Amino acid sequence: MADTRNTETAAIFAFFAGAALAAGAALLLTPKTGREVREKLGDVTDEALEKVRGAVREAKFKASPKTREEGEKIEGGGCWI
Repeated sequence: MADTRNTETAAIFAFFAGAALAAGAALLLTPKTGREVREKLGDVTDEALEKVRGAVREAKFKASPKTREEGEKIEGGGCWI
């Protein structure tokens, strides 16, 4: 059982190490200037952060306890004073 867990961990580590090396190679071999690459990376990072923030907001909303049930109504809420 321990051998299986170690091989899974090694496989995950190898995947992320390979992804990092591929990203580095892509940045070094790109025909764009450094400024263009940095701007593009900044834009992609901003978009990814916004998506993550939106997902976190949605998860917090779904996980938060609701104060009232949808079917529950406030007494006297429909009358006029």
